[in-house]
Amino acid sequence: MSGLEEKLGPGHQQIVLGLLIFAAGALWGVMLAQGDEVDLKDLFVSAVIMLSGAMITLLGVSFGTDNEDDRTNDLQDAINELTGMLNTLQSKVTGGSDEDE
Repeated sequence: MSGLEEKLGPGHQQIVLGLLIFAAGALWGVMLAQGDEVDLKDLFVSAVIMLSGAMITLLGVSFGTDNEDDRTNDLQDAINELTGMLNTLQSKVTGGSDEDE
């Protein structure tokens, strides 16, 4: 087991690949921006490549690990908790039962 796999988990290859693709898109964008005449179409393509690399990296972080401590569902958990609180508050205000739905 390599050092990267120990630190990043089984999705380490996808994370590294995503970072390399992101860096390639960023480098391409910087090289294009240094020229005298800048074509926005080429800058847009380099931005899409950068975003693709970022998404590959995030997917490697999100789904490439086997740890139960992955923190990719925090937003959904917060929304569910807030929905439960609002339902409880609504039932108290309207005089309904105190059961959580």
